Amino acid sequence: MAIDSNLKVNALDFTGIKNNLKTYLQSQDEFRDYNFEASGISTLLDILSYNTYYNAFYLNMSLQEAFITTAQKRNSVVKAAQSLNYTPRSTTSATISGTVTLDVVGSPATVTIPAYTDFTGTIEGISYSFLNTSAVVVSPSSGVYSSTITLKEGTFVTNRYTVNVLNTDQRFLIPNTLADTSTLTVQVINSSTDTTTKTFTTAGNVVSLTGTSEVYFLNEVEDGQFEIKFGDGVIGKKLDNGNIVVFSYLISSGPTGNDVDSLTYSGAISGVTGATFTASAPSSGGASRQSISSIKFSAPKSYESQNRVVTIEDYKALLLAQPNVSGVSVWGGEDNDPPAFGRVYISVIPTNGSVLTATEKNNIVNSVIKPKRVLTVSAEIVDPDYIFLQLVVSVKYDATLTTKTAGDIQTLVTTTIKNYNTSDINQFLEYFRYSKLSRLIDLSDEAILNNTISVTMRKEVAVQLGTPAKYDIKFSNAIDDTTDGRISSHPFSTGNQIDSNSFSTGGFSNCFLDDNNGVIRIYRLDGVDKVSVNLNAGTIDYATGLISLTDFNPTAFADGTSTLKITAVPENQDILPLRNQVISINDSDITVNAVNDNTISLVNR
Repeated sequence: MAIDSNLKVNALDFTGIKNNLKTYLQSQDEFRDYNFEASGISTLLDILSYNTYYNAFYLNMSLQEAFITTAQKRNSVVKAAQSLNYTPRSTTSATISGTVTLDVVGSPATVTIPAYTDFTGTIEGISYSFLNTSAVVVSPSSGVYSSTITLKEGTFVTNRYTVNVLNTDQRFLIPNTLADTSTLTVQVINSSTDTTTKTFTTAGNVVSLTGTSEVYFLNEVEDGQFEIKFGDGVIGKKLDNGNIVVFSYLISSGPTGNDVDSLTYSGAISGVTGATFTASAPSSGGASRQSISSIKFSAPKSYESQNRVVTIEDYKALLLAQPNVSGVSVWGGEDNDPPAFGRVYISVIPTNGSVLTATEKNNIVNSVIKPKRVLTVSAEIVDPDYIFLQLVVSVKYDATLTTKTAGDIQTLVTTTIKNYNTSDINQFLEYFRYSKLSRLIDLSDEAILNNTISVTMRKEVAVQLGTPAKYDIKFSNAIDDTTDGRISSHPFSTGNQIDSNSFSTGGFSNCFLDDNNGVIRIYRLDGVDKVSVNLNAGTIDYATGLISLTDFNPTAFADGTSTLKITAVPENQDILPLRNQVISINDSDITVNAVNDNTISLVNR
């Protein structure tokens, strides 16, 4: 049989493989029925093609799993990250800080709250335990035993291993995928008869390690577990036969432990009959283990930065790997307004909530950034500066093209806007594009004919009630100044461009802000009449969107808050953020009106 040596091996799909096999069979004389779908040879060709396609697919996927950019399975991504000296973040416990006051028997000089004393909080009927990870010594002040304390959510767990140097397959695993490795404590006891205990710390820069360094190495392994390894006597201290290894850590509930604001003492402290915990803020910072996409992004960036933070990308890579961080903006002090040389400014959008707690900020600056930063550069974390958008959307639709009601159309459009907020904005440096949102609204349903969107910007500023102060409100987008008297804080005003919530000042209630050719005024409403209270309360720069209030002194707000809420109509429909600004749309700021209007359709028929 003459065999064609020019075999075609370029096809990877089923049909291409089968056609190549048919082409090959054309060169032989033994089989003639291979090209008939009902023949036995054709069936064999199907089997061979399927098997070849299956193997090709398997080999292709296996090769992709070898690279971090193309891998799909978590184990593959984690192993690739390990080669870059990157350890993915574990599940992280929520943290709550506050003041604990003890009911003490007698008058001891001090009272010690032991490590892992239990406090309990409840969310939606589910109880969560919060523990202090280290002992707290409380001294009395004026007879009151009180102290600040930080607690972490979770269940305290301990694992013990006895070292057997003859067992080359021995592994030291944390056998729970919900372990919070940030709470991990590793201790080594000499033996069952010699209880001398040493605490090992996580290994840092291997260059500084010696054969006596009491350190451990932490890696994520199969099934989401973590493995602890020790030194070999050259890089890190080697364990001896009979050593007892003790792991202590918290099993975390992750993000479900957030937003607890009340705790009840449920532990046992010697000499204490009760305890009261007062939270400074609800629990926060709880997070699920680092996602595959986050590992893919962070691992190469971390390797690139070589475990230090110098450039903007270094800071972003480091912080995006931390719990409760969904977005990061970084800029140098030279680019700040006003400039502050020798500083780097960082703003973080948390996964939970709108701003980081003071505890979380301090931890990032002192524990995460400080050990890796340039010595001459100090870091400062500032809150995101939110520009909220209020949208009033008018939609016209043709009822003859759908069975949906006006209410159904309104719901669809509202959902479209919410999805746009999640996917396109609500993050640093993401622009609001009017035309894109308008197009998405039109695509919400085939019956929608057109839409118009009225866009208003809102800033929310915390003020000190009863204390005159200067406030700069930066919209960073030009404000519409097409007519005089555009600026106002009440909807009764003609040409209203700026609104604020009602406040009290100077002994008057029902006060608002107004504008006269760039000069901010305060007025009060007497019925529908505006009565001036302060004719020179500040200025407005229409071009830059800067509103400056001078000696602004509200004594109360009608909504019971201490927050000035001021809105402005932008000059341009596209809204652009700067540095730490974030454009966001709250659900309550969406108003949609749908009107049946098939006039255009009738005309075209």
